Amino acid sequence: MITEEYYSEISNRFGNIKRARGTFLYTEKGVRVTDLYLEQGRAVLGWGNDNGTNGTSGFLKFKNIINRGLTGSFNTDFSKQLDRAVSDLLNANCKAFVFSTEENLDKAAFSISKKPVEFVPWMGLVCGGAKVEDFECVKIIPPLPWTQNIYVLAVRDDITTLFFGERHNGAVCAAIARSIYDLIAAIPQRKEKHWFLYDTVLKNYFTRKGPYLYPKMKEERYDDFVRHCLDCNIAISPDYNIPSIVPFGADKGVFTLLKNNPWQE
Repeated sequence: MITEEYYSEISNRFGNIKRARGTFLYTEKGVRVTDLYLEQGRAVLGWGNDNGTNGTSGFLKFKNIINRGLTGSFNTDFSKQLDRAVSDLLNANCKAFVFSTEENLDKAAFSISKKPVEFVPWMGLVCGGAKVEDFECVKIIPPLPWTQNIYVLAVRDDITTLFFGERHNGAVCAAIARSIYDLIAAIPQRKEKHWFLYDTVLKNYFTRKGPYLYPKMKEERYDDFVRHCLDCNIAISPDYNIPSIVPFGADKGVFTLLKNNPWQE
């Protein structure tokens, strides 16, 4: 299911989204929808303006930097903060390059390595079992739900690069850096015990790896399952190849409708 169709399905059932907090979408028709898509994982820390289970303080950081007027394309110290943030995330000295499309990110990554790795929260470096000391560059999707056109490539300091990242203003770089530090803080706080709570319902439909949910049904039936979940006030990933995410901190009761109305393939 394409993204536009997915959001149309949501609007047709519930009206517009009026508020988002934690892992919930509060809708125009007064229905609270549990969000397992989380903007393709960019809202993995949750929706909202707070740290912890309710979003990232990157929003507040962004606002503060805007108030200082640092929204131009001139150089600021925040690009260095982003370097330090990705270095702390990967436990290695890195430079951070920012791109506005995944295509540009991949082009840069493959100019450095034949097998670039991707950092997936709670799963580490994903690509052939790579270890931190093995990687040359790492693709990172910032945990900010409003940066759908921003991608970060972390490159080891000792690797020579023949490209430059795209220029972004200080406010954006500062917000990305803060969101990464919020992710670093959240990783040890969220563990298996927080994810398996929902297995009794979700195991019928998904294979879970950490907090990530991979569909078990045939791909050609997946769109029907997406719609069925929406009927049960649950928003899962609309893309069969993009995993849904366990709703950290949500009560098990959010899956009652799905439990009482199981989907039949």
